[in-house]
Amino acid sequence: MREISAAQAMEHAQRGEAVILDVRPQVVRHQGSVPGAVVVEPGELTGQLRMNPAVRTDAEVAVVALTAQTDEIESRLSRLGFTKLVRIAGGFRALREKS
Repeated sequence: MREISAAQAMEHAQRGEAVILDVRPQVVRHQGSVPGAVVVEPGELTGQLRMNPAVRTDAEVAVVALTAQTDEIESRLSRLGFTKLVRIAGGFRALREKS
């Protein structure tokens, strides 16, 4: 999976070229939110994405997840048909510094 910087992820999202997908559990999101991100609980990933037209399988999807869950989340997204998945270097902390 390709990795991009937090600045690139924010820029792509602001231009409408990408969606930032925050798949951190609610108990972790108390650290803060990612402006403009689509928030999905890890255990409800499939159902919530199917009901959210903002997250298209052909769009770039920048994933924010717990390090321990990142590979599993990416695998699940791939099985759902997402083909342009990217990791954000530095994850949530890097995004928080850019917002």
